[in-house]
Amino acid sequence: MLCGYACYWSARWAIADYAIRSSVQRALRLAPGNPDYYVRLAQVEPALALSALERAAVLNPLNSSVWIELAGAAEAHNDFRATESSLLRAVKLDKTFAPRWLLAEYYSRRHDQAHFWPAVRAALATSYDDVTPLFDLCWELAPEPRVIQDRALPDRPDVWRQYFDFLLSKNRLDAADAIANQLMKHAGPDTVPSLLLYCDRLLENNDVSRAVETWNLLATKRLLDYPELAPSQGASLTNGAFAKEFLSRAFDWRVSTPAEIFYRRDVSPPGLRFDFTGKQPEHCELLSQFVPVEPAQEYRLVVSYETEGLEGDTGIAWRVVDVGSGADLLRGAGHMMASERREKAAPYKFYTPADVRLVKLVLAYDRLLGTVRIEGSLTLRSAALGFDR
Repeated sequence: MLCGYACYWSARWAIADYAIRSSVQRALRLAPGNPDYYVRLAQVEPALALSALERAAVLNPLNSSVWIELAGAAEAHNDFRATESSLLRAVKLDKTFAPRWLLAEYYSRRHDQAHFWPAVRAALATSYDDVTPLFDLCWELAPEPRVIQDRALPDRPDVWRQYFDFLLSKNRLDAADAIANQLMKHAGPDTVPSLLLYCDRLLENNDVSRAVETWNLLATKRLLDYPELAPSQGASLTNGAFAKEFLSRAFDWRVSTPAEIFYRRDVSPPGLRFDFTGKQPEHCELLSQFVPVEPAQEYRLVVSYETEGLEGDTGIAWRVVDVGSGADLLRGAGHMMASERREKAAPYKFYTPADVRLVKLVLAYDRLLGTVRIEGSLTLRSAALGFDR
């Protein structure tokens, strides 16, 4: 039965294929001057594609799509002179992005750098969509950031931003630095997400100076609704009153609760509430923020909060993590004690070693030995950080 079924469908496909070829041949006999029929013939008869498309181009020389089809057929026959001339004809007829993209791809396949760079620059200058594949071609042909910047990128801010995002996605921070300088000179609302992502990449690499510079530029231009950071003056914490929606980027708070812990940001009075169901993991992170600090300094972190339904040592604790070494600078002394429905201010002190300029402030829950998982709530009212003088 299976064999018969397969034979049946094979026969049907063969009949359909024959019918299509026959109908195209019949149409050409009736209207031999119609270029569309020759394009259709090239599609159904690959062996005749080159001659059919050459005929279509003669009949309709102003149709750029015909020249593009002809270029593909010529390249398949290793006629590279005809391929190039057909693509150039399409570019001349069509001022849009597509033929320029195809021409740049052709020169890339031929490893023709002399013609590739002008072609890819022209393609990017007329682009209107995701051009990541063109950036990939640039790096495959010449993985030299300066060459690509100088020879491929047109004077279009949106293309520079796309290229910047491409470099960040490939984690090519060295190449991204030069592009970031250009973006920051003309930063606007459309570049904010890219520059915040850049901050994240810098923080992942412990490049705190560059990250602070980028954040402060956005703040200075009022593209962020936050003040500038000034670590040398002790101004290192962002959104300490939890009064603004979290960016979850760069130097703002990031919530990372598991599904079994519910949280909400209250507006009046401002605060951040965590509800523990008793089904949460035994160990989990709740909240974090990257914080730039000065080396060899005594700091004081003061957190105002209240709890409901919790007792004694809650298992909730703050950590001040040295991003470089992973060490907790609070040395396990960041525990939060229950404060039943009344606001409490808890001070924590820590010292930054001489080589530390970036820490990660983390609020986490760890079930204490000999206890069950907690049920109840914690509401953070404010957090303040400064030198302990």
